Amino acid sequence: MLRRISWKAPIKDWYWKQTDQKILFSSLFHRSLNRKVTAIGSRSFSTAVPEKNDRDFQKRASDFADVSARGIGQVIFLNSQTSGLAILGGLALGDPYLATMATIGTITATGTAKLAGIDSTSINDGLLGYNGCLVGCAAAVFGPASIMACTTTTLVGSAATPFAVSALKESMGSMPQWTFAFNIVTLTNLLRTRPLLPPPPPSGETETFVLEELMSKDFEALVVASESTTVPSPSVGNLMMSPLKGISQIFVVESSLSGAVIVGGIASYSPMLAAHALAGSAIGTLMGLVTGAEMTELTMGLYGFNSALTSMGVGVFFVHSTPTMLLSAGGAALTASLFGAMKTVFGAYGAPALTLPFCFTMSACYLLPKQIPALVLAKSPHSPEKNQA
Repeated sequence: MLRRISWKAPIKDWYWKQTDQKILFSSLFHRSLNRKVTAIGSRSFSTAVPEKNDRDFQKRASDFADVSARGIGQVIFLNSQTSGLAILGGLALGDPYLATMATIGTITATGTAKLAGIDSTSINDGLLGYNGCLVGCAAAVFGPASIMACTTTTLVGSAATPFAVSALKESMGSMPQWTFAFNIVTLTNLLRTRPLLPPPPPSGETETFVLEELMSKDFEALVVASESTTVPSPSVGNLMMSPLKGISQIFVVESSLSGAVIVGGIASYSPMLAAHALAGSAIGTLMGLVTGAEMTELTMGLYGFNSALTSMGVGVFFVHSTPTMLLSAGGAALTASLFGAMKTVFGAYGAPALTLPFCFTMSACYLLPKQIPALVLAKSPHSPEKNQA
């Protein structure tokens, strides 16, 4: 018997097959549409992220430049970006190469302190950058002649100063560290290289040259010629410019123009502090003149820079008063005398005394209020105009 085949079964199968295909197509379409929407959204998000990152980077760069400028100003106690930039401009006028090394030193010291996670407040105030600035200045004058070697010396020395500052903080307690970190790092190198020693003459050549000269010329004529030769003495004008050169010599620059610009930067921060700087440098120069220092050293400003630092230090850390002004003048004179002694000692080893005379004298001044009640330390050191007990 034949089996009866229903005509409805194939139609039903075909219908459900078409329905499944439509459902599958619809699902694929919606899935594809969702991918496109997601891609568009992510693309707009990824465009917004770089813009935000750019703004963050610009802000961080601006903040770092501000801190570095403050570091240059803090060499002479100026917590000011404007004053720091003015000082850098003055250095560039006197010695562009030195100004470059000072900038590299400041940036390196500040960046190292940030990477090491040292006290952020001190970093933001420029207190961990100023020693690096001085390291760069000293490297430009006393360091290697090669630009690459001098830059390397600046980078290594400046990077070491934040750690020296951190170590000194434990040993010096509440007393400010002045420029001890700079002196420690720089003199460690200079006492090895001994840049102030004259180069040794070629062996065997000097004696032969002298004998030949004596044999070929009349000895008496040589004596008369040597007696008639006089070294021109520095003019009074050069001596008058010594206080300005003394201020520029804080940064190891010999330029009255640079000194004038730096004084302008100080005056923009505190006019009375600028007066302290000029008076201290002048007193130091006068003290050198009275004690018989060489006129060349006086006109170069070498007897003024440590004294200027001491006078400024007194003006910044003490409440302004008559005893404070007397301490500023007396400290400048004592610093100049100490500089004369330390210059001789360190000169025997072929190295400069740097700012050690200021560091020692200022440390002694800072301790005086314990014995002299009329001298009062400022609660928040800033300037003679703003200091209060």
